[in-house]
Amino acid sequence: MPPPAVPPGPSDDELWEALRRCEPAALGELFSRYSGIVHAYAVRHTGSYGSADDAVQATFITAWRQFSRSDPGPLLQDSARAWLLTLARNELRNTTRAKRRLAQFVSRQPMPLHHPDHADTVAARLDSERHIQAVRAALKRLPAHERETVELVYWAELPLAEAAAVLGVAEGTVKARLSRARRRLPALLDHTGPEEAR
Repeated sequence: MPPPAVPPGPSDDELWEALRRCEPAALGELFSRYSGIVHAYAVRHTGSYGSADDAVQATFITAWRQFSRSDPGPLLQDSARAWLLTLARNELRNTTRAKRRLAQFVSRQPMPLHHPDHADTVAARLDSERHIQAVRAALKRLPAHERETVELVYWAELPLAEAAAVLGVAEGTVKARLSRARRRLPALLDHTGPEEAR
């Protein structure tokens, strides 16, 4: 049985010249023609279909960028396949180097003292959210000027001078407001019911 006929279409040289004119349809045609070859090469190189998918995408994006930035001149071979595989090879090398740098960085980090159970983390987060809600409910019972001061200094972690500048008051006023708020908040927290904390 004879091999299937190759459908007529523009040559790689014609597609190349269209790309030199920045015609995106030409890149689409090259993609249809060679993405499978690039993908197969990348799968063999990485052993991962997902990584190969990324490499194909990066290769054709790089191809378009090269034509968009400057004219690469005429196609030097009959086919654009070798050029595309060269781009793919470079993309894969870059990815390998980036992964190696990341692995080296991670390996230099100190090991955590312990690995908390995921359930503990979730429970701690829920407790933290409940605490924040209770604090917010208590803050609502403070005068507005004291509430704003507490939020800027304790939540936004602004230095007193910067908080004073934001509020348009003297630094001493900020200190006085914080002092009053600190005296009032414990009692307000004690009297915050579950409904108010929502």
